Amino acid sequence: MRKTLLLVAVITLLTACSRGRIYEEHRELANYTWNRFDNLIFETEIEDADASYDIYIAIRHITQYPYKNLMITTIMKTPSGEERFLDYDLKIRGENDKPLGKGMGDIWDINIPLRKNFKFLKPGPLIIEFENRMPRSGISGIMEIGLILEKCK
Repeated sequence: MRKTLLLVAVITLLTACSRGRIYEEHRELANYTWNRFDNLIFETEIEDADASYDIYIAIRHITQYPYKNLMITTIMKTPSGEERFLDYDLKIRGENDKPLGKGMGDIWDINIPLRKNFKFLKPGPLIIEFENRMPRSGISGIMEIGLILEKCK
């Protein structure tokens, strides 16, 4: 009985976490450092232009990440050929300097929404580029940067 309940719980968690997710990719950063001019480019395909999408940046960092925020620019090249540039000041730490997101040991994961209910004009290739805008040549403590695209239901 215990094994059955555990199996049901695991299946429920796995399916609940990925509902609507159509794309997820992460890039590991060498030596846990994101260099200032090392832009991260993600490419995927938009197949359903009638749907709305939620776009997230996924950040994996260590507890010792030295800042409360992460400043980035996103460059989004839509399937219709439009280019959109947006600056973000992403909050990494909350009150009392506690890291936001989910943590295990010294590793923290946080998914921050960049766009909610975004509509594309037509299907085709989508390219999203993340640019580090922190005022240092390299920021340490970041293990991975990722892109998550979810289809709204």
